[in-house]
Amino acid sequence: MWIGLLFFFLSLPGYSGLFLLRWVPAGRAWTDISKALAFGQVGAADPNAWYGLLGAWVFLLVVLTPAAKLVGVKVKSWLAGFTLIYWVSMALWIGAFYQPLVKAIGSAEIGFVFALIVGMALGNIPSLPQWLRDSAKGEFFIKIAIVLLGAKILFSTLSAVILPILGAALLSFPVMWVVAYALGRKAGLEQKLAVVLSSGVGVCGISASIATAGAVEAPAIYPTLISSIIVVFSAVELLVMPYVSVFVFPHSPYAAGAWMGLSVKTDGAASASGAVVSGLMGLGPTGTPALIAATTKVMIDVWIGLIAFILAIVFTYRIERKPGAHVSPLVIWYRFPKFVIGYIFTSAVLSVLAYTYPTVAAGQAAVAPVAAFGTTNLQLMFFAFTFTAIGITTRFSNLRQVGLGKPVLVYVLALLFAIVWGGVMAYAFLSGLS
Repeated sequence: MWIGLLFFFLSLPGYSGLFLLRWVPAGRAWTDISKALAFGQVGAADPNAWYGLLGAWVFLLVVLTPAAKLVGVKVKSWLAGFTLIYWVSMALWIGAFYQPLVKAIGSAEIGFVFALIVGMALGNIPSLPQWLRDSAKGEFFIKIAIVLLGAKILFSTLSAVILPILGAALLSFPVMWVVAYALGRKAGLEQKLAVVLSSGVGVCGISASIATAGAVEAPAIYPTLISSIIVVFSAVELLVMPYVSVFVFPHSPYAAGAWMGLSVKTDGAASASGAVVSGLMGLGPTGTPALIAATTKVMIDVWIGLIAFILAIVFTYRIERKPGAHVSPLVIWYRFPKFVIGYIFTSAVLSVLAYTYPTVAAGQAAVAPVAAFGTTNLQLMFFAFTFTAIGITTRFSNLRQVGLGKPVLVYVLALLFAIVWGGVMAYAFLSGLS
């Protein structure tokens, strides 16, 4: 949250014409590689933007290294790991803007998929270096990106879609959770394992499974096992679901984006899927499907703390009946995903500024430079890092380690239900929007 807000505040002076982050490059369609980059989301290609690419690497190393140390990555490992992730991601991102490729595929966002595939190739090297594994922080990258994405989503835009998104979310994850839990218990899974799995597939992936495991005091192996399954199948969803979504909802970017947020697990895979859908629809990586996918995911994420609190109460007072035990409502705050606050804050600041103008269009135009020459450039970089990192952490050997038994079978069945139910909810609540 704080890193995302730092980048936002560095971008904010762009509202007054002072572009502190204008040197961060953006991609352009190219046939001459020297013209593959530009300064900002608008304007012609500029060969000098390559210096910005180098500068961005140094800048991000300086900003991210202290944070990486705080989350347990050794500085030496991070310097090597992030450097590799940065340049692999940027090379594939730039390569995807090659004009004949864009014309053949229809979207430069295929570069994100390339990053995922290359990341998976790296991640499944038998002797994968520990420093690279430690540095592949997909959830870290995507949550920074989502905070920055808030600068693109003004309240004037959300006002028409927030109630349908909230309705779809509230009728999706409780049903998914109950179905997954019933499948788990029917298959003979231990109760706490079934609960952790249900939160992973029904709510929002790894974060929910970890929060749930802590709330019900599940053995440490449970969230580890479920997280391994989630990561592998999220990568599969990321490769498949955007194309399915565009096929099912070819003329409904709102429904297509919401389906990604409802059915693709983990914040990284869901938001990244929305970006691919947006690109496939010709709307660019931050078009409507990307915004709706991220917003839908956030609308689900905000309930993590409350779900953990309710489960803690149920297990403490009803199932395990621990005399003298007390569950504090602070569980809600402890388990609340703080990056959501950053997402809402960035959106709120620019929305307030936009509301000072006489028309919605004038307000949106006035604040647009903040994103065009600041937040969006970095947000797309972090999207690219997320794809590469998700690939690196997708270790297919993990499935062999946990066994292709009941947890995997239950997860797959529950995930298939979640995908279908998510599609139904997306159609019911958002297919009519345009």
